[in-house]
Amino acid sequence: MPVVPNGVACVASALDHAGHDVRVLDLCFARDPHAQAREAAKSFNPDIIGLSVRNIDNSDLVALQHYTPAAASLLATLRASAPSAQVIAGGAAFGVAPEALSDELGVEHAVAGDGERATPALIAELAAGRVPGAIPGVVRRVDGRRVLTPPGGDGALDSLPPVHMHRWLDLKRYERRGGTVPIQTKRGCVFKCIYCTYLNVEGWGYRLREPELVANEIAELATEAHIRHFEFVDSTFNAPPRHAMAVCEAITRRKLNVHLDTTNFTPATASVELLDTMRHAGFKWLGITAESASDPVLDKLQKGFDVAQLRKVAENVEGAGMGVLWIFLIGGPGETPATLEETLKFAAWRLDRGDAVYLTVGLRVYPGTTLHNIAMDEGVVPRGDPLLVPKFYFSSELNMDATLIRLRAFAAKYPRFMFSADSRSRLLPHLTRLASALRLPRPHWRYMGVFQRLSRSFS
Repeated sequence: MPVVPNGVACVASALDHAGHDVRVLDLCFARDPHAQAREAAKSFNPDIIGLSVRNIDNSDLVALQHYTPAAASLLATLRASAPSAQVIAGGAAFGVAPEALSDELGVEHAVAGDGERATPALIAELAAGRVPGAIPGVVRRVDGRRVLTPPGGDGALDSLPPVHMHRWLDLKRYERRGGTVPIQTKRGCVFKCIYCTYLNVEGWGYRLREPELVANEIAELATEAHIRHFEFVDSTFNAPPRHAMAVCEAITRRKLNVHLDTTNFTPATASVELLDTMRHAGFKWLGITAESASDPVLDKLQKGFDVAQLRKVAENVEGAGMGVLWIFLIGGPGETPATLEETLKFAAWRLDRGDAVYLTVGLRVYPGTTLHNIAMDEGVVPRGDPLLVPKFYFSSELNMDATLIRLRAFAAKYPRFMFSADSRSRLLPHLTRLASALRLPRPHWRYMGVFQRLSRSFS
């Protein structure tokens, strides 16, 4: 599914608010990204070019795609088309590997973490002809080496300029291609999942938005851009639970009649009261990031819940009248053939109850995570590796070929089960687009069984 670049819209609004003349070039659907970039740069003749990089790669061991070379190639086109422009870069990828990615792309300055305050501050210094100093969240070169001034994490999210996402991006086009419109109710995270980069990208702790302002943003997009389906893209939507309930209650009071979704729902905190409040606000489906259904693996991953909680949440969500896409990671520390079977047993239970399951094989090792330290200690990755070229952790207790054979056999029995390699099917984007054209209710993963049967019949 195409991902709406909400961060780009946030930074564009902040720069516009600061008095700059801003244009956004969204290349998601470009047939020839280089031609469009070349044309836009020449026609606008910018003083500053900002390049946003969301992902270093697709985090998929089985069907790996590495995005950094494409970003570097596009940046070369932009530089050639507007040679007098200064270039800065940002996006979530720079929160993951700020110094190494700055070197890889050859940019003088980059922004890691929140961009709404750091980017205008950086551009103000560049526009004045000054060498930027220690601006929070900015990567700069000092004595020939890259230095990141820690972002700090701005707690006053509600004081940032309104985003008006539809002003900068063609949201309906994303909807037509199966995408959903993202909404953030907070930034930051308090969980300690060993593989996750949220702490690097958004920082430790929660920075909460006022629930009424979240409802206002949804109401604006529903009224002015005619958007009906929204996805909450917080690190975990339902934590802290009181804030999630307050957001849902604010939406319910507005009688917006919208459809809500999230694939960032943790089983660590999911009371019946919260689920009922979510259902009344417009949730019908959830994506639950369980990662495993085996206690030894959950403990190693530091997920903050156990299998008993997982089963209880499954029953409570079903009781609240919502379906689930269960999301699992296979191959982490502590994974064995026996723990894999525990997860597949849980998956079979939920598939038999009408849910869907998405499973990824192998854990991408990102710098600065606990998994990175584990991987170095076990010799999976060498010390000093910047990890821009993707490296993966896969438990030594598992055999890759045997694991894939087992998963494919499981998938043949359950059409609503998909493991990551299946999502690279050439037919799948066309099926998603068809579902959008037919205006089938979202999320489209609810039709995974049909999609999988068709996709496999043509493979």
